[in-house]
Amino acid sequence: MYGSLRPKPFVFAYEQSAVEIVCGPSCRPADEIFLDRCERNGVPVVKRRNGGGTVVLGPGMVITVIVGERYGAAAAACFTAIHDAMIALLRDAGVGNVVRNGISDLSINDRKILGSSLYLGTHPPFYYYQSSLLVAPDLSLFEQYLSHPPREPAYRRHRSHRDFCTSLADEGCPVPPDLVRDLFATRLAKLLLRAGTEG
Repeated sequence: MYGSLRPKPFVFAYEQSAVEIVCGPSCRPADEIFLDRCERNGVPVVKRRNGGGTVVLGPGMVITVIVGERYGAAAAACFTAIHDAMIALLRDAGVGNVVRNGISDLSINDRKILGSSLYLGTHPPFYYYQSSLLVAPDLSLFEQYLSHPPREPAYRRHRSHRDFCTSLADEGCPVPPDLVRDLFATRLAKLLLRAGTEG
């Protein structure tokens, strides 16, 4: 029935152009976001349908959106397939030491470089994935606009935003955001299809 909807997965990657705050359905903005600072600086706060924590998006981050067919796969399988493909592409670009961490993160040296969220649909049976990769952003934005999150992965160990997060640039990997964007946009879907585990 859904064969006519191919090709899947669909991948869209871009570099974030402006600062904004994105929160999931369980977010309590007054507790997690410094709303007065957002208002003062004209930073929009928007909601997304899929899960995940509250994030700051800004220039120097590569945002990836993927829509794929689930084939009955659970969330963990979707995250694993996508993140393994991303790790392979980053390795091709000269970025090593990237590993999966927590439920839905990528990290280098136990510090987060990518966070992601996922929505699993049933009618039709597609997944909708979003992530932000910290290529060369201003990491001070996190503490400027977000309080410490109410929930955190075990590997965070109560570290502050600045101690927990890093970027490819800060880790000595000066890969430009447009190169990462183009790698993901042109090669990620092919890797997922080749693996036979696009969702």
